[in-house]
Amino acid sequence: MKVLVGLVTVGISLTLVACGGGDSSSTTVESAAAAAESSVQVERLKLEKEKAEAEARAAKAEAAREAQEAKAASKRAARHAAKRAQARTEAREAVVTEEEAEPESEEVPDVVGMRLPLAKSALSAAGYATRAENTDTTFGIIVPSHYTVCEQSEPQGNVVVVLAQKYGC
Repeated sequence: MKVLVGLVTVGISLTLVACGGGDSSSTTVESAAAAAESSVQVERLKLEKEKAEAEARAAKAEAAREAQEAKAASKRAARHAAKRAQARTEAREAVVTEEEAEPESEEVPDVVGMRLPLAKSALSAAGYATRAENTDTTFGIIVPSHYTVCEQSEPQGNVVVVLAQKYGC
């Protein structure tokens, strides 16, 4: 816009020079001064335009750099989340595999009459997990060493259910 104003000013100055006047020498001096001023304004406008273009290029480069950094950070976060999810999945699979594992021996030890902690140890050594139940206390098994195994069921997978009573069988 400023360039256009400068060009119009130069055009008007040239028109005045071409038209002339009664005193042609003063018109020529005034026209030359106006033309010089117009060319200075044009140069100033060119410099301002170049400066604005340089600032725009710098801002664009900065925005591109920030976008690349954000993209890289997003990728790192996604990789980290994927690793955590994989670790959780592997942990769950390990637990499921451990629970489904076949016992080491086919023979289930007879634990009837043993104290509950000793019975659990014997079954664990044979590769079985123990699920203890009781029917004679309100709050369940609080102190396992106070309970005696009264009955033992057949294994369900690798879990043996035992009935443990506090006050005898």
